[in-house]
Amino acid sequence: MLRSTACASAPSKQSSRIVSNRMRRRLVSSVANYQESQQKLKTTTSAAAALSTSSASAASAAHARTVSVQSGRSLQQKFYENRILDRYTAQEPKKVTLRQLVLFGRQLTEDKLVASANYVRSELPVRLAHRISDFQFLPYIAGTNPHLKMVYDLYWRAFDEFRKFSPVKTLDDNRRFCDNVKKNLLEHSQVIPQLGMGVAECADLVAPDEIDRFMNQMLISRISRRTLAEQHICLSEQYDDDLRAHLGLTATEGYAQMASAPRGFATQRIGIVRADCSVAQIVNECAMHAAGLYEDAHHLPPGTAPQVIVEGHTDATFMCIPAHFSYIIHELLKNAMSHVMERYAARLESDAAALAASSGRGASAFGSEPLFPPIRVTVCSSHSDIVVRVSDQGGGINPEVLPYIWSFTHPLKAKRLHNFHAVNRMEARVNEADAVAPLMSFGFGLPMSNVYAKYWGGSVNVHSLPGYGVDAYVQLPRLGNVVENISARRPQVATGV
Repeated sequence: MLRSTACASAPSKQSSRIVSNRMRRRLVSSVANYQESQQKLKTTTSAAAALSTSSASAASAAHARTVSVQSGRSLQQKFYENRILDRYTAQEPKKVTLRQLVLFGRQLTEDKLVASANYVRSELPVRLAHRISDFQFLPYIAGTNPHLKMVYDLYWRAFDEFRKFSPVKTLDDNRRFCDNVKKNLLEHSQVIPQLGMGVAECADLVAPDEIDRFMNQMLISRISRRTLAEQHICLSEQYDDDLRAHLGLTATEGYAQMASAPRGFATQRIGIVRADCSVAQIVNECAMHAAGLYEDAHHLPPGTAPQVIVEGHTDATFMCIPAHFSYIIHELLKNAMSHVMERYAARLESDAAALAASSGRGASAFGSEPLFPPIRVTVCSSHSDIVVRVSDQGGGINPEVLPYIWSFTHPLKAKRLHNFHAVNRMEARVNEADAVAPLMSFGFGLPMSNVYAKYWGGSVNVHSLPGYGVDAYVQLPRLGNVVENISARRPQVATGV
């Protein structure tokens, strides 16, 4: 249908030649980075393999890598027809809620831990299969991009390993399974940079709506898989720690005496979930971290960055995964601080001049008044929801940019996504900001924050007040009773006839 339409429009030979040349140059540029991308993949895989801590784990990892190589031999054919995926894409993901994760961890026994391992073992291939299928629906020009192809390779190998992993029956089996999951988590820490670079290179070759839809599906599914994997690993490590203490074993003793738990042994653990997470505490921690980043970047003394004032229901708590909520709040505070400091940069120059004129005696041009207006964070709590508003006086968002703040493909965003070339790994966590210059923008923070919120049935909204500032709102369910917001099926795109 698209080809017929194109023929009907009868473009000139000259314009067709220009488009063809542009696509050819794009392909040549992409292929030029292929060898470097493959070398990074080999390096990361080698580092991940080092996580195996026993001979049995090493043998299992070696077998998995052998399977991966065998799978890779026919990767070109599998890219467009992978009949092996049919059995998995026909299945719907078994979604969970935060409350289910918490309740499962309480009174955790060996049988429940083994059951958790087998749930994760069977669920990860299903969720990976649906995303592998998404790659196959991309236009061919995007499928040949080396960065996107690297992600496809990683997903296919992980899918192949997990679907072939034997059922977990014992604690030792579970430890080997956790080693395998950790290895894959480390390998997949390069997925976000590779997706970012791939999308940047395909921004003018694929419809923007299609790329945004693809990226949102990829990222929200990635969060869901890492949530299941990290929750099970955390429960397993906590269970082993408690079992070791119960048996009176030291930290240096191996697992030989921990092959099985004593009859009736159980622990009270909830993994990576926090049932009573303090909103104000998370906001204050993120504010201190963000302020430190900008003060270091601008060579300012501590306490110079805009003050963050928390008000409203400051004692509110809710059920969440702190790493997810922290990422959202941290990104919003970073954006607010960046715009406020940029708008009032002249005050820094005036203050520096006053200090120099006073021969370093500490006289400020503004006396005891802060250099920057404060950022106000208002917390509102109801029976079912938590709402957080972040208000700044940074002047608002450029009206030309505002409609595209959630997009990955706007030309301004595409330019920033090229900054991922300077980043080897990224897991979308707060502590990663220490390894990246705070003044380096990827155009990724707001869309990723929205993906985190949507995953648990929430949302992030931004309202710009031209000439004054921005009000950003985060809404999240409070009780942890909302199932994961993941879609297995690829959305059908309506086409004209």
